[in-house]
Amino acid sequence: MMKTENLVARIRQARELIAPAIAGSDSPQIETMLRNADMELHLALWHLGEATSLRPEFDHAERGRSDG
Repeated sequence: MMKTENLVARIRQARELIAPAIAGSDSPQIETMLRNADMELHLALWHLGEATSLRPEFDHAERGRSDG
């Protein structure tokens, strides 16, 4: 069984990989599916007791501001 810290790290990594795919998608259907996947990962973090924003896209916006 994976430790919670490792699980959280994997979920955060998955969200980091999904964000550019959402931004780069030229298919509305694929973008919607990726956004849904991101929402599920966001909720998984919340259920694990991690601090998350109210909406998943806010997490990506905050990260983008701190990167630039």
